Amino acid sequence: MDSSTLIGGRFQPKDGPTSGAMGDVWTAEDVQLGRTVAVKFLAQRRLLQQGAPTEFADATARMFLREARAMARVNHPRVATLFDSGEHDGALYIVMEYVEGESLAEHLRTGPRLPLERTVRWMRQICEGLDAAHTAKVIHRDIKPDNIMITQQGEVKLVDFGLAFLADVTQTHTVAGTPLYKAPERWHGETGSERSDLYSAGCVLYEMLTGHPPFGSPKDDPMTVGRMHQDDMPAPPSAHRPGIPAQLDTLVRTLLAKDPADRPKNARTTAHALSELSHVLGAADNAAVRVDPPDVPSNSGGLSQRIEALDLRIFELEILHDQSDQLVIEARTEHAELTGQSGDIRGAAALYDRLARDCQDLFGAFDVRTLDAFEGVARWNGRARAN
Repeated sequence: MDSSTLIGGRFQPKDGPTSGAMGDVWTAEDVQLGRTVAVKFLAQRRLLQQGAPTEFADATARMFLREARAMARVNHPRVATLFDSGEHDGALYIVMEYVEGESLAEHLRTGPRLPLERTVRWMRQICEGLDAAHTAKVIHRDIKPDNIMITQQGEVKLVDFGLAFLADVTQTHTVAGTPLYKAPERWHGETGSERSDLYSAGCVLYEMLTGHPPFGSPKDDPMTVGRMHQDDMPAPPSAHRPGIPAQLDTLVRTLLAKDPADRPKNARTTAHALSELSHVLGAADNAAVRVDPPDVPSNSGGLSQRIEALDLRIFELEILHDQSDQLVIEARTEHAELTGQSGDIRGAAALYDRLARDCQDLFGAFDVRTLDAFEGVARWNGRARAN
């Protein structure tokens, strides 16, 4: 393309193109606003010249326009922004935010093993981007390391909505997707849902933790990989990388559940769980991080084991349900009580205090759950003063 040509009357090509199977991406200068952008052209003409059927070329054009509509719906820091779209010299194009950085795939391929803290932080940001897309009724359907950009500031940007599905628009669906990250139900021909994106995110998380996807490799036959997604369960990440906390194993297992109903409720609850987990993790890699119980009487060993198991159970419940769910409230109450019974009186008061403040935010100051939690704070603080 001639660099002197203005695309859409304002975008001047600079570097490129980077060519893919369906299109070419150029770096360009927005001469009106003085910023660098990425211009993606649909390679429809090239597909026809290479002998692709007209029906296929037309289908790719529809996908291209759907990508523009999908990106236009989502306005969030974790998703690349769409600026414009149009037609130039008979070719469709879209103008997007230029993301300066590398793909997650490149980080995994060439960099050292990701620290646990960075893995959790980037996965939380991926889920924040998915939550924004899902709120806008956009299902990405191709979450994989190649479609996750890491900026020079170390932040996540989701890109490439070429296979996106608009949940509130009637459209012909495609079963296309990347085999290594494709949810079981999509191998059955289903359109996919928010929880299908979460399954793909679980595959990405598994690869970030272990260095390889949960099933297969790029060299394997796609149908073989598909059967593995539908029938097999991978070993927990900690089996490949000692020191991974039990909470991360639990999160991966939940994300990779075969039945979508057994996966996290939505991307927002997953992001919240990852945020909570980031408080547990330190910056050091290869360390099994856990909160050690305080010095308590020797006969509390059984209680300590119950507290540890309950702590993991609460983490799992908060992935599967809202924080306001009664199962979560009851488990947190039991956790606070057992902590006090184990001899950690101040710990029990602190757990009740956090529960009370969460209930106040969720239900209001005068809700019975809030009042019960504050009563727990007072009760265990009273015991602490008495001692």
